[in-house]
Amino acid sequence: MIYVDTNVWIYATTAHSRYGQRCKAILERIERGELEAVISVQVLSEVAGVLYQQYSIKDPTKHVAAILSYPMEIVDVTPDIVVRATEYSRDYGILPYDGIHIASALSSLVTEILSADKELDKVGVIKRVDPLEFSFAEK
Repeated sequence: MIYVDTNVWIYATTAHSRYGQRCKAILERIERGELEAVISVQVLSEVAGVLYQQYSIKDPTKHVAAILSYPMEIVDVTPDIVVRATEYSRDYGILPYDGIHIASALSSLVTEILSADKELDKVGVIKRVDPLEFSFAEK
């Protein structure tokens, strides 16, 4: 099982030149039930916000609905997760938003996060897997 960071959804949705095709292929495996995945409510919020602000998609409703249709666990962002996120932010020098992803993953006993965000490499409690390096064979 792997936690899927916001950038994977964004890159697949926007056909990112470097990551788009690979992220789309990974999400298709999740959609078919071939890869167990976890996200948090934070991912939904960030996808909506990024599409709205950076890509001028003023109604990201269908994109959020599409993500919700995937067969995966969705972690609620609780006060405890936010507290742990701020501790990860303090301890590893990452954004509190990234800390929410880490805390959410760990709350579901997931130890890998699929993400292009190299900042997450600083976090010693979880392993970042770059989408371009993700191995379909081992999952």
